[in-house]
Amino acid sequence: MRQPKIRALVLGCLTALASMATQAQESDAPPAFDPREAFEHYTGLKLSGYLQVGYSANDATTQDQATAGHSNFPLTGPSDEGLQLNELKVIISKDMRTNIIPRVTPLPGPKPWEYSWGIEIHTAYGRNGLPASMAGFDANWGINRTQAGVAPGTNRQNYLAIPQAFVSAYAPWGNGMTLMLGRFGAGVGYEIAPAVRPSPNFFYSHSYMFVAQPDQVAGGLISAHVMENEWGILGAELGMVKGRQNWRDNNKDKSLIGALRWRSNDMDTWVDYSFMRGNEQNSPPDYPVQMPIARIISPRGQLREHHALTATFKPMQDWRAAAEIAWGRQKGDGQADTVDILTGPGFTGAQYSGINGFLAYRMNPEVEVALRGEVFRDPKGFALFPTTAVPSTFNALTLGARWDLTKTVLFRPELRHDWQSKHNGINAYGGGRKDKQTTLSADVVFYY
Repeated sequence: MRQPKIRALVLGCLTALASMATQAQESDAPPAFDPREAFEHYTGLKLSGYLQVGYSANDATTQDQATAGHSNFPLTGPSDEGLQLNELKVIISKDMRTNIIPRVTPLPGPKPWEYSWGIEIHTAYGRNGLPASMAGFDANWGINRTQAGVAPGTNRQNYLAIPQAFVSAYAPWGNGMTLMLGRFGAGVGYEIAPAVRPSPNFFYSHSYMFVAQPDQVAGGLISAHVMENEWGILGAELGMVKGRQNWRDNNKDKSLIGALRWRSNDMDTWVDYSFMRGNEQNSPPDYPVQMPIARIISPRGQLREHHALTATFKPMQDWRAAAEIAWGRQKGDGQADTVDILTGPGFTGAQYSGINGFLAYRMNPEVEVALRGEVFRDPKGFALFPTTAVPSTFNALTLGARWDLTKTVLFRPELRHDWQSKHNGINAYGGGRKDKQTTLSADVVFYY
């Protein structure tokens, strides 16, 4: 692998930082002034967040390619090689008393009888700010503009985004119900974008399914605690939004998101079905063309949908497992004025599907190791855009660990191998040079 001295230096620095954090926690000195406590005292809001820094290298790119941004594509998470600032996240929030966490899970126990409300605002700066930006909102800010002739993200530019900003309210109606309004993560699929705790994102890198699934939406979502009895706990969700990462609508249609979420009474087994469905075409001249989120231009509605079925469970003590099956499509009526911006007029549609498997073992209270396997079929090269437009079946195995160096410092090394099948000789890795790639990555997350 390239740059072994740099990698050793980076990992050495991370270890030293963790040691310093441990010494600070064990010190007998009186506690210092905590700005978070002062902020909460005067505003009633909580202040939290994290700093995520990573390092990555692969065996597919040339030395010149490695110095540019997105050289690990179509991998996401550690999208660059070398040292990278993934994200500096600041979260302002007010907790809501509820028996259902929207987009996550219904909760066991008696329902609260009091009305309650909450608020959550995320601000993100770093390489992750680019995929976190939303058309018609922060994607248009001056700090996020890229110079002419340069593809966004390829010059290692850092970006600023507000990936979540919403208010929520709980009402003791039925078994309990919440309403969210604003901009928020869609909650469709297994992985979610923020690296907050707790999180299903065990690894530094994301699955291909994560790229294909809806990320952020703007609109409203109703979540209801439907049932709790000897059969388990059931929650249901339904919302209306403007489309995928869309603050200013690119057509006159809205999209639906929804989910059914079942939990065993001991909360050890989770089964979720989630979806997003709606027309996603650009409809000029009255509506803006939004790339890369919406590739299709048409004066008629062109339906896009994504469905995900996930299950998590604990097969035995110290073990946990998860599986996900997802499928989706972008319809195309094939008419001459239905245009794919990349392939041209007469777009007839695209379909994709994938399956992921995950198994983790906790070695001790601080260290957990895991293996993830995945197969993602994208025969039209549509679902993973803009990370790649190569028609292919993508396969990957990832071996990694989560090491809690301290209560506030998390270290995640991983070794990942990706390869293509059914790709007709069109390569996706190393800027089109190879059909496989081995990537060594590690990140450290400092929580505050």
